[in-house]
Amino acid sequence: MIKFILGMAIVCFTSFCGYVLAKKYRQRKNFFAQMNEFNERFLSEIAYYRRPVGEFAEKYAYKGEFEILLNAFLDSLGSGDEPAALPVFSFLTKDETDFVNDYFLMVGRGDSASQNAYFTSVKATLGDYKKKSAEECTRYGDLYLKLGFLCGLLILVLII
Repeated sequence: MIKFILGMAIVCFTSFCGYVLAKKYRQRKNFFAQMNEFNERFLSEIAYYRRPVGEFAEKYAYKGEFEILLNAFLDSLGSGDEPAALPVFSFLTKDETDFVNDYFLMVGRGDSASQNAYFTSVKATLGDYKKKSAEECTRYGDLYLKLGFLCGLLILVLII
């Protein structure tokens, strides 16, 4: 009976470890989904309302790491500094981090025509990042969970 309980605990623990290891892919997927949503909203904002960036950003609620990044950006706007102090996230690659920094360097800068042109051109790249991160989350997130479960079963078999 003790072996059974210990075995179940090990399988649960290794499955949880697989879930934790897949967190990077879930964070990345959520980040790019929210960034894509922000870009769509910002394009319509440029075209119609033209409110200040801070007022626009407060209209919509964001979650997770994108909210942290957006708040850091808005704080740097309020202080008058360049938004070079944006947080760097471990789940983004160097190219993606550079893209995000370049993106936020353009938010609220210049006239509406140049911003509309830039954010429209970025739309395709952002869509690719969103699609790619969703595919990787589906592929690797499930893989880590299954590998954790199977590793736990292997340990269980070795114990018994």
